Amino acid sequence: MSFHTKYERWLLYSEKENCPVCNNSPAPEDDVEIKEFPTSWLGAHPRVCLKGTCYLLLKPHAVELLELDESTLLSYMKEAQLCAKALKDVTKATKINYELHGNTIPHMHMHLFPRYPDDPFPGKPIDYSRIEPPVYQEGEFDLFIKSMRSIIEECED
Repeated sequence: MSFHTKYERWLLYSEKENCPVCNNSPAPEDDVEIKEFPTSWLGAHPRVCLKGTCYLLLKPHAVELLELDESTLLSYMKEAQLCAKALKDVTKATKINYELHGNTIPHMHMHLFPRYPDDPFPGKPIDYSRIEPPVYQEGEFDLFIKSMRSIIEECED
């Protein structure tokens, strides 16, 4: 679903009482919660286009950054910064890209994409639909999750 193709449904879901996130709709299959923070949850799933891709889902309902009060905004950005530091350490990425969407799920979430010199998208936007072949080998995704949890815990101390 996208507001580009199903505007009425997207508009309905953008209201807190109808939001799939706020109403605890089932997460995508294989979705893993890495860490719960005061303002957000860090999660990931193995069917991605770049190793280490994860997302930071805001707890209170909002669609746009401009809707957040200063305290929530600051907390969310600090959590994003901590996640990015851990992600860069775990993946050894050259750069972390941050993307705030909401075109499909109208609930604030930030995608964190580790970028590498040899990634499949040099000099162009990331193609989210490119998940074949899988980027993780047997056991790599579990190791990524374990490493992220460990580094975040170290950073919080």
